[in-house]
Amino acid sequence: MSSVFVARQPIFDLGRGLVAYELLYRADGVIAHANGDRDSMSAGVIVASLLEVGLGEITGGATAFVNFSRRDLTTETWRLFDPGAVVIELLEHVECDEETLSACRRLVQAGYRLALDDYVYSDATRPLLDLASIIKIDVLGQSKTALARITRELEASGARLLAERVETATMRNTCADLGYELFQGYLFSRPETLTKGDVSASQLATLRLLNLLQDPSTTDAALDAAFQSDLALCYKLLRIVNAAAIGGRGITSIPHAVRLVGRETLHRWLAVLLVASLGQKGDVTHELALTAITRARMCEVLANHSPNPMHGGSAFIVGLLSLLDVLLEIPMDKILGRLELSDDVRGALLQRDGPLGMPLKLVEAYETANWDLASGLALDNALANETLPEIYLGALRWASQHMAA
Repeated sequence: MSSVFVARQPIFDLGRGLVAYELLYRADGVIAHANGDRDSMSAGVIVASLLEVGLGEITGGATAFVNFSRRDLTTETWRLFDPGAVVIELLEHVECDEETLSACRRLVQAGYRLALDDYVYSDATRPLLDLASIIKIDVLGQSKTALARITRELEASGARLLAERVETATMRNTCADLGYELFQGYLFSRPETLTKGDVSASQLATLRLLNLLQDPSTTDAALDAAFQSDLALCYKLLRIVNAAAIGGRGITSIPHAVRLVGRETLHRWLAVLLVASLGQKGDVTHELALTAITRARMCEVLANHSPNPMHGGSAFIVGLLSLLDVLLEIPMDKILGRLELSDDVRGALLQRDGPLGMPLKLVEAYETANWDLASGLALDNALANETLPEIYLGALRWASQHMAA
């Protein structure tokens, strides 16, 4: 996997339930010297690596949308996958000639599902509609009139419509009204209208405790009092102490528990618990929380590998809090007004500036498959480009384990 970049982006249904992940990937070192040869980005380049790592580890058992080029379609590379585990996504640039159609027919007859990426209706592409289970439409910048016309063109196909690059709630609602059933892209966008007035009492108590833990002038007695005055925080503390990584047994008091865990570990675990608790409302928020915790771990590892002086714990907090505005539906500057954070952390969260902004920018570039930016940022900071996929997958495993715990 060291030479293959792999990321994933979720696909949701109307009820905001997780349906699948689209796998985004490229073989680094091949694309850089192939002038954007799209065949090199398709499934054939990385299928062996995907199978070696295990599709289930990348998707958590969810369906995987896998991009296919003409070459991999016609050579039947898709037969290497379990038909129940994948949707074969035909890239938009593939010419729809008889060879392509014949390969698509064989694929469907073999029990695989076919999705058409960035589909544009024409006489040449019309035969594909009879074979596709899912049709993906890029809705970014499209008017409601244009989307209605596209929908009419596709009605007879019977395929499920997937709106991709959905960046506002208004666009999602427009597409839903027109009959779209699947959505991609809304997850990581900032809410169009922030309606939530404030953080809840329990969230505020946790945020205040995180402040206390980060302040070196906070006394042990003040920490003990903060925990002892809040039943929910006491419960969280006991969960942390009993975590496998801590292994605490025979706790005799709250002060005993605080001292056993230690401030730095306690700060990290409380932050993870806060984000994880926000992700229990549904699949979208769960995915956001999982992404935030993955970001935190990946930012920490990147900071620790950087030759520039950078505190891994601070990078962890930056990654973890980077989606808190979306989870809480509160502007980031208002959230940060409740927290006494360093200027480096604030700059990274608000503007992606400063030394701690670099790991976050790199992680966000990786998540969105902006491989050139991710590679450039890695090289600018003397990080080995080929280590990024390993760091990402390791962070994803770490986050999944901690969410489950």
